[in-house]
Amino acid sequence: MSFDADKKREHATLAERSMNEGALRKAAFHLAKAGEFALKLAEKCDGKVRQAHLREARELIEVGEELQAKAPRGSARPSAPRAVREAGGDAVRGEEDWLVTEKPNVRLTDIAGMDAVKAKLAEMVIEPLKHPDKAREWGIRAGGGILLFGPPGNGKTTLGKAVAGELEAAFFYATGAEIRSKWHGESEQRLRKLIQTARSRPLSVLFLDDLDGLLPKRGGNSVVDNRIVVQFLAEVGGFEESPNVLLLLGATNKPWDIDEAVFRTGRFDEKIFVDLPDLAAREFMVQRNLGGAPVEAGLDARVLAARLDGYTGSDIVAILQSAKRTGFRRSIGGAANLLTQDDIEQALKTIPSSATPEMMREYKKFAQARFK
Repeated sequence: MSFDADKKREHATLAERSMNEGALRKAAFHLAKAGEFALKLAEKCDGKVRQAHLREARELIEVGEELQAKAPRGSARPSAPRAVREAGGDAVRGEEDWLVTEKPNVRLTDIAGMDAVKAKLAEMVIEPLKHPDKAREWGIRAGGGILLFGPPGNGKTTLGKAVAGELEAAFFYATGAEIRSKWHGESEQRLRKLIQTARSRPLSVLFLDDLDGLLPKRGGNSVVDNRIVVQFLAEVGGFEESPNVLLLLGATNKPWDIDEAVFRTGRFDEKIFVDLPDLAAREFMVQRNLGGAPVEAGLDARVLAARLDGYTGSDIVAILQSAKRTGFRRSIGGAANLLTQDDIEQALKTIPSSATPEMMREYKKFAQARFK
């Protein structure tokens, strides 16, 4: 889910940049792609959160269509409306995508807030790998497994990329949906190939997103689930001796649904709770998303950040983007060309927090019971 939220934000940002440059057709394309990823988020949620993602997808695509209508004649139409019509189809990435590696350019210092989480990642992962001689002297093992758990849309994937960026390591990314197959035995083969490919690099980070969907508790009716869990345990049990270093990162919104054996020594030894964004992180997001936009006087970033307490990172971005789209549509209709507090208030009414009080209590209860 974090991947879809990140891609949605990426395309929304590119659309905004293209609009500022007057590239309407390009902006329409990125809005359409952002709409596609909003649809994917909706497929993974229920209730009001699902409706909010669907509403955002419609808004993104509608604005894209309006821009397309204003673009010069002969411009190609964006592809996302087709995705809306075919929302029930296959939307996962292929095997060739998750086997592609990249070296992310994001660093932990680029992430606002989350100081405790970043400090723990640096202590547990980055410093031992940057100082291997000292790590060996103290018997600290390089690599290993870390589970990031917490509410959806709070930058777990970005944290994984930042760790890879700090280490200048190859970065592999996969979700359960990308590894699973309806063909007998193929899911295990994909998982084995992915892990072995990551392990073949001198230094790599393998990020498994939505881990609860990939490694659910065994004992149910799904034979595929049981086989995938067993294959994973066989591949990462103890991390075989090798001159290469593999850091295994997992992310989940539902840690209580993961098979117990996944948490044992040699797999995901360490667990880090990624909480809702703190005030510094929220203020950074407000400034980044409203920076450059025509904003009315008196709209204070810190005051607005305080108002957004209790929202996830992806919620905050969605609220600010929705408010900006309202102001943008008003401006292209010839009305006032300023983002107003009312635009923010309207967005707040239509986009609820993805992290309910009940959900946050579940995380606390789980952490106390499982990782105390």
